[in-house]
Amino acid sequence: MRALLAPLSELGEYEEIRELLARGKASAALSGCADSQKLHMIYGLSEGFRRKLIITFNDLRAKELYEDYQFYDRSVMLYPAKDLIFFQADIHGNQLTKERIKVFRRMAEGAPLTVITTFDALMAPQVSLEDWRRHVVSIDRQSSVEEHELASTLSGLGYERCDQVEEPGQFSIRGGIVDIFDLTEENPYRIELWGDEVESIRSFDVLSQRSIEKLEAVSVYPATELILSKEELSAGLKKIQKEAKKQAETLRKQMKTEEAHRIEVQNRELTETLTELGVSYNAINLDSYVRYFYPELSSFADCFAGEESCVFLDEPLRIKEHVDAVELEFRESMAHRAEKGYILPGQMDILFPALTVAAGLENHRVVSLSSMEGKNPLIKAGHKFAVQARSLPSYNNSFESLVKDLKNYKKKGYRILLLSGSRTRAKRLAEDLRDQELNAFYTEDPMRELQPGEVMTAYRRVRNGLEYPLLQFMVIAESDIFGAEPKKKKRRKVYEGEKIQSFSDLSIGDYVVHERYGVGIYRGIEKVEIQKTAKDYVKIEYDKGSTLYVLATQLEVLQKYAGADAKRPKINRLDGQEWAKTKKRVKGAVQEIA
Repeated sequence: MRALLAPLSELGEYEEIRELLARGKASAALSGCADSQKLHMIYGLSEGFRRKLIITFNDLRAKELYEDYQFYDRSVMLYPAKDLIFFQADIHGNQLTKERIKVFRRMAEGAPLTVITTFDALMAPQVSLEDWRRHVVSIDRQSSVEEHELASTLSGLGYERCDQVEEPGQFSIRGGIVDIFDLTEENPYRIELWGDEVESIRSFDVLSQRSIEKLEAVSVYPATELILSKEELSAGLKKIQKEAKKQAETLRKQMKTEEAHRIEVQNRELTETLTELGVSYNAINLDSYVRYFYPELSSFADCFAGEESCVFLDEPLRIKEHVDAVELEFRESMAHRAEKGYILPGQMDILFPALTVAAGLENHRVVSLSSMEGKNPLIKAGHKFAVQARSLPSYNNSFESLVKDLKNYKKKGYRILLLSGSRTRAKRLAEDLRDQELNAFYTEDPMRELQPGEVMTAYRRVRNGLEYPLLQFMVIAESDIFGAEPKKKKRRKVYEGEKIQSFSDLSIGDYVVHERYGVGIYRGIEKVEIQKTAKDYVKIEYDKGSTLYVLATQLEVLQKYAGADAKRPKINRLDGQEWAKTKKRVKGAVQEIA
């Protein structure tokens, strides 16, 4: 939007920093920034770069920046940090891994990308992007696929083999049909084989099993960040065993027999899990053993080296304070665990020190943004600049105060961009301001620039507004005027069918929906005696012959099935998990449409 960027070109400091970034490797520090203005400046300075990395001081701030930067750039992604303190924890979920791998995929595809993360995410060692990209599996209509070989490859990429795919990160092979649920996709792929030749490729709905789209080719991305061949796994295990034996001997010499025994037991269990029991190495957390398997590792920041990338630091002083605390807690925690025999010495040195990461960033284009001028404790700034910017006060739902201020700004020749989260509200706001004798207009033209004394309303959502007093330019967010929108309360019932008032509303064989267990078949009323008391129960039949009995006095938990078409619905399993997934998918689809 030209109305946002055009005023920045009038700022001398902005133009100088742009020239520095255009020359190549450079480090600049910009002070005087306001929180609401930083992303606006980053958006302007990064124009023309395909890859941008925004680094901040904690997870909460990263999520806020991610939500706000979507106003400027739809290609923004959040890269969550690993929990460094519990790096070797046994709990192994794939949600955060999935988010990080989505970022890897976008980078591997070479698409324009802005990534927001925390500095401690850069301290966790990882395989290089080039190494990770080499393991992408590509299959097209001309491919030849050997089932056993493909199964071995997918297992090595972190995919779990099962009878039927239900979740991302799973695959199944049965009778010439290969189903793969790529960890980064919304729907799984189905590859039908004729011998070893690919006959067809399509995506399908995991619940209904219906085809969605025919495809000519698919790329399956790794479902893990730690990709190991059998040879690499074996070599790494030998290193672990050797060090475990040595550490156990050392502890016994120190008369720490309990700790030595703990080391030996853990090593034996790890070896058995990975070899004798045939469990995939991705089923357990090997993050803390990464240096035994990979002699050379990189930082996530290394992905942003090159002519098409630039890096931005949000409040470097606060970043340094945070990573100092993380490093101290990590060292103390690891030292204590090593002393008690919970980890090996090689697991204590699994992080890149903050200063090492900062030194690596000096080879990038780096711009630091701070509210106050001060020394950058991480990267020496070759050039320092200052800007006058500020956040806007709240109008506390006072339209009169807004009109009064806008008239004063108009006299001073201010250019004002007023943003609303709805096109209808933006248009109405422009009309209301014109009624107050203000030169206001609504536009959807992205190239329209603001002129002095004009008020432009537009459809965009941003958390807070900003002002550049020297440029006589300001952006007012709808939340600055009316406050943040209250969060809507969640409705408990997702499905709305026909209410059941009495037994006469049901006939045997009707489909009914239980709010917890989903779609079943009504099989009548049965009298059941429990503890010498007989009561009437509604009998509902579910998939695989399972039966649910509901008290006849609790009809409010049931609804008569009312589908949009007359087709027979899919009967759910009684475990409730399938129905929970259906509700979750419907909720997501409704939110997307909204």
